[in-house]
Amino acid sequence: MNADDFQRPAIDLRLLPAAALCWMGCWWVIARPLAVGVVLTGACLLVVLIASHRLAKPPQGRHRRPARDRLTATVLLTGVLACAVLGLATVRTAERQAALADQPADLVGVVRPTAEPQPITGSGRGHRYRVPARLLAVHDSGSAREVNLPVVLLTDEAWGAVPVGTSWWMRARLAPTSPGDRAAALLIVETGAHLHEQARWHDRAVNALRGGLVRASGDLAPQARGLVPGITLGDTRGMPPGLGEDLRAVSLTHITAVSGMHVAIVLGAVLVCLWWAPPWLRAGLGGLVLVAFAVLVYPSGSVVRAGVMGGLLLLGLATGRPRSSIPALLAAVVVLLGFDPWLARDFGFVLSVVATGGLLALAPVFAHRLRRFCPEPVAMGAAVSASAQLVCAPVLLLLAPGLPTHGILANVLATPAVPPATLLGVAATIAGVWWPATAASLAGVAAWFTAWIATVATFCAGLPLAMLPWPEGTTGAVSVGVAALGAGVWWGTRR
Repeated sequence: MNADDFQRPAIDLRLLPAAALCWMGCWWVIARPLAVGVVLTGACLLVVLIASHRLAKPPQGRHRRPARDRLTATVLLTGVLACAVLGLATVRTAERQAALADQPADLVGVVRPTAEPQPITGSGRGHRYRVPARLLAVHDSGSAREVNLPVVLLTDEAWGAVPVGTSWWMRARLAPTSPGDRAAALLIVETGAHLHEQARWHDRAVNALRGGLVRASGDLAPQARGLVPGITLGDTRGMPPGLGEDLRAVSLTHITAVSGMHVAIVLGAVLVCLWWAPPWLRAGLGGLVLVAFAVLVYPSGSVVRAGVMGGLLLLGLATGRPRSSIPALLAAVVVLLGFDPWLARDFGFVLSVVATGGLLALAPVFAHRLRRFCPEPVAMGAAVSASAQLVCAPVLLLLAPGLPTHGILANVLATPAVPPATLLGVAATIAGVWWPATAASLAGVAAWFTAWIATVATFCAGLPLAMLPWPEGTTGAVSVGVAALGAGVWWGTRR
């Protein structure tokens, strides 16, 4: 058998229609009138009834059910999952709209920050901050009425060092967000907030761990002060502006947005260290590490997707059942959209799912082809970078115009330094609370690897035609998507 006879095993795509339908349905339901959600849920329920009636008929003769019955079973599964997910999305959208309708334009309420304040550049009004938070209560007619809405606070410099998890009484002006936005409202906070409640114990623990790494990196080079906490925790507040622009120009910003890659690095290191343990113990400890890491880095869309997918794979490890990554990815999409339909419009979640699907489906094929021309490690690195860039390009064009010409080169050169930098950063984070000197030493070693990443970003961003002009918005995304699909079909079908 020669290389051209290489055949990949069949990919289980039975959950693909359900994942796609749930995603498209949630995209519409959360941003449209409630009648849209009711109609879509009713249509899915009708499909379920028809498919159930079709399957209830006994098979004719002694022959096995024909292929069309297996197709009907897939339609039934898709309808059941879509009906459940879209029904939940409709109910939660109605609850959010009702809660927002009861809020005054000028309110006094309690908010709890859920992530570190992020400075807003170019605001022109001094230091302004954007703070993700939850609105917990609203003071109404002499009493506090409990609510639970995700909001974004627009604040002044007084909020620049507010600890995550503390709750505050404040006055704010409520402004609506775009339909389908993950945040239910924008709260423009007035001066003079008052502490309502200290952070809970787990929030204090997370703040201590994250603050320990920031302190351990405080005396390092400027690139390390931004990249070591950025790669480990997603905390990019110390990133030099020039380096941030270089990372964006060569598609390396994903290394500072904690995602499935970081989750896989940490979980893989734990499972390797537990190679001696029985499968049930490895799966249990791996699950604890997944939860702890998600809490430490704050559960963004990409982190939650990676965590659920990793949990499903760990469940397969514990039960001894075959583990398949693509069905786990599709199942994670359905489960997460059922719990949080606003993930359908979260760019971090979209990029995470698309990139993971591209890596699982395309990277092995690309690597197999490239092994003919270069060593296996280089072929695998180029295949991973090329597949991720190919499938993510349409989504990235919706965020910023232009195609990063040297993105594949930059990712091939920089990616090998990410795992050691991540693991050393995690070790420094844990050590920072009890052994600051050890944490500083570990962060200093991690800085050697981040220096290479910064060098690659600066070098590739300085090359000619670092950003290829391309139409922005939907037109550019569709055109590059069609081009990528055509290139993929050509690559996959040629001998």
